[in-house]
Amino acid sequence: MPATGARTIPELMLECRADMTDLRLLFKHEMIALDPNGFNSDSSSATVVLKMVCQSLVKFDHDGLLAPDLALNWTISPDWTRFTFELDPAARFHSGRRCDSEAVAACFTNFLHPATNSLLAHDYAGLERIEVLSSSRIAFQFSSPTTSFLKNLAWRTHIVDDTQRQPVGTGPFRLVRWQRGEGIWLERFDGDRTEHPGNVTSARIRFAPQIEERLAVVRRGEADLVESLPGVAAAPLAEQGLITLHSAPAQQKATICFNCRAAPFKDPRVRFAFAHAIDRKPLAQTFGGAGSSVVDDLLSDPDLAPDVESLQFDPERAKWLLTQAGYGAGLTLRAAATNVAPVPGLAAAVAAGLAAIGVSLVPTFYDDPPWWPYTYLKGPWDLAFQSSPGRPHPDTLFSRELRSGGPFNAGGYGNPRVDELMDAARACTDPDQQRGLYVELQRLVRMDLPVLVLFSSAVTVGWRDSVTGFAPHPMGVVDISTVDVSGH
Repeated sequence: MPATGARTIPELMLECRADMTDLRLLFKHEMIALDPNGFNSDSSSATVVLKMVCQSLVKFDHDGLLAPDLALNWTISPDWTRFTFELDPAARFHSGRRCDSEAVAACFTNFLHPATNSLLAHDYAGLERIEVLSSSRIAFQFSSPTTSFLKNLAWRTHIVDDTQRQPVGTGPFRLVRWQRGEGIWLERFDGDRTEHPGNVTSARIRFAPQIEERLAVVRRGEADLVESLPGVAAAPLAEQGLITLHSAPAQQKATICFNCRAAPFKDPRVRFAFAHAIDRKPLAQTFGGAGSSVVDDLLSDPDLAPDVESLQFDPERAKWLLTQAGYGAGLTLRAAATNVAPVPGLAAAVAAGLAAIGVSLVPTFYDDPPWWPYTYLKGPWDLAFQSSPGRPHPDTLFSRELRSGGPFNAGGYGNPRVDELMDAARACTDPDQQRGLYVELQRLVRMDLPVLVLFSSAVTVGWRDSVTGFAPHPMGVVDISTVDVSGH
């Protein structure tokens, strides 16, 4: 919804040309909603916009480390159950109200209420109470050690004012207008606290879900900064000097999620047959771009890798496993995926490989939204192609996506021992012991294989020479607060 005081698009465009330094942004696809902390906004597409408008108590810097945001500093109790924050007294919402401890507590109370249906309630399980210690000091008390709290705060938690129209955050830009199908208009907040702000005073976000559409916009010189570009396809444009490509290490992954509730994927042998039937290396090279690699585990950290046999491309073994599971005569399966590039091409390449072992995929491609979260989470499908951004903490990934009944557990996977290890690891404050728990957890998940990781990839962003002061972010954040842009 547009923020209070929104002007018409023609009025804003005239202002942008008259007295503003305008930045033209190109993102992949629109979101269902921009309702901070709400179910429909718990997506990468909504988060990247909300991060421009809203802040949290802490954030991830460009090295992936925790840094101050609304909180100037914080302390953690020795048992990791209590977190105390000192807020920046200069912070103001776009509404003009001060962002004090009462406002932060009210924001948490609102999105943790059951009627809100926020997935953050799952992330903050065990939060017993929020204590307003003073106008600038606030504490969060958990019932047990919660090592994921700070990183979840930095991820998709947005501190907003208690107003009817949203989003009303404290970020460097405020939302002026969102017209679906046309774009989003932002302008610099006059209460911006950025230490070294750039000269961008307004920005327009456009969306282009298909690769060719994105590349065409770049060729026409109509975008200053492109959120996501396929490195292989965009390389010729970089060679022509139309755009410069930059990558940041990330935990993005292309995956196949199996429906573990029903045949044939209820049988792990069928899941492993698929793993051995797909040659993942050319997929990574073609669709992953620079910085991509074939990995077997959901957590890419080599320190958390289990000591188990790697998943090798072996079609004969795949055929044998299918025969052992009773499917030697072949299978016809429903596959679901978003139509946002490069997923359709990736799905076609996987289907060609599976045909060699007698498996026929019948794919259906959906717009995104509503692919995420509705189609992916509700089906019906036998397997689904999913592009998953990095998660802030191992507990966030496992608890959301692999816990029995977890909110993102689209395939219906369940293993009581895995659930126990999640709880133990989340509460473990000894780094070495926690590392061992996650290694064992990954070993069990690899033995069950509810999700097949096709490859991991970096965050690849492109921008014109007229843009300076920008850097790719490992969590996909597009921070334009320090950007300078010269004439288009």
